[in-house]
Amino acid sequence: MMGLFLSYNLLQYFVMNSWMVRYEEQSIERKMDATQEYFSEQDNQNLSISTIKESESFLESINEKSETIRIYDRYGRSVVAVSQEEELIVTEKTVQNEQIELQKIGDDRLLVFRKPLVGTNFVGTIEIVKNLEIFDGLLEQFGMMMFLTGIGAIFLSLLGALFLSKQFLKPIQDISYTLTRIKKYGLEERVMVHQNQDEIAQLAVHFNELMDQLEESFNQQRQFVEDASHELRTPLSVLQGNLMMLDRWGKNNTEVLNKSLTSSLREVKRMNKLVKELLDLSRLDSETTNDSNITQIEPKLVIEKVINDFRLTHPDVDFNLFLADKAPIAMTESHLEQVVTILIDNAIKYSDFKSKLVIHYQSKDLETEITVQDFGIGIPKEEIPFVTNRFYRVEKSRNRKKGGYGIGLSIAQKIMDTYMGSMRIESEVGKGTSVTLTFPNPK
Repeated sequence: MMGLFLSYNLLQYFVMNSWMVRYEEQSIERKMDATQEYFSEQDNQNLSISTIKESESFLESINEKSETIRIYDRYGRSVVAVSQEEELIVTEKTVQNEQIELQKIGDDRLLVFRKPLVGTNFVGTIEIVKNLEIFDGLLEQFGMMMFLTGIGAIFLSLLGALFLSKQFLKPIQDISYTLTRIKKYGLEERVMVHQNQDEIAQLAVHFNELMDQLEESFNQQRQFVEDASHELRTPLSVLQGNLMMLDRWGKNNTEVLNKSLTSSLREVKRMNKLVKELLDLSRLDSETTNDSNITQIEPKLVIEKVINDFRLTHPDVDFNLFLADKAPIAMTESHLEQVVTILIDNAIKYSDFKSKLVIHYQSKDLETEITVQDFGIGIPKEEIPFVTNRFYRVEKSRNRKKGGYGIGLSIAQKIMDTYMGSMRIESEVGKGTSVTLTFPNPK
């Protein structure tokens, strides 16, 4: 900014100086023309030293302050010279052509204009010397004014820059301060958002949104660890108890040995199932899909395969299928099979004595739906929003007896999110539950 002010002021200074000098040049050129015209009106044959001396009164009439008009002969000898103040002395010089020059004598700048004066009996030079001291004084004051205004402008600009930069940096300082508080006190701290709707305010909003997501993720991870630890504690305690009993006295008792081994194998199976489900969740959290790699499949074939497998293990369950033909969806066969298996397994598990399931598969204009409906114990309405959370179970003690960990629906929800689908749960206590998977139709 200082460079810009300096450049601008120097440009103004030189433009002003050039304009003043040019103005004076035009002024003495007009005076020179008037002098030449005066002598041209005289008869060239009568033009002599005496007649030139007689022109002194005319020269005095056109002479101005800080100016000297002088005429000298061909030898450089002064014939007449007029000046209102002290005569301005410059080196005499005869010329054959018009000449104008700027001379520096001491502290003064002198503008010298010379032009030949030629007659029958006289050859000489007219010289007009103008002292630019008035303009130099004005230019000096102008330069001082530009210097002072430049310094003042730079000072005000500095103050303005400091003020504006402080205002601009305050939100960033708030973010930095909030980061320090987050490091010290935890993820609950947030940046105060200013209402000026500029880029930094948007940055603060995005920062708070990011912190909300981080806090939610952190809380989920903490809850996940707590729940996983709690779920693993029971089978590990059972295993430890069985092994301690066998170590003390059960190894020699065949009945106790068999019961302990059966119980231990059951708990190991439960832990294997839990670990597998946890690994599935972890893989789905980091898994991304590429639309170009997803092939279209016919869900009817996958659903029929899953139902056939369940009929072998649950022959007492009545499966009612209503499946549409040739209604493809964009999803891998393994993921669809996993989701349908989770829904049917839950439906059978919580159907109690009403072992009847209805599976609908239908295609609409923009989407395709798969619905698994049971007529079992149902879910309280206030519990429905939470059943897809990891390790969440309605009436936990009763669900533990059924062998569930509350992870299945979380896996199903994660898979549906991966394929931009949705899962809707409708239920009424004592009347059953309906879970609907919705897939966008392939473009």
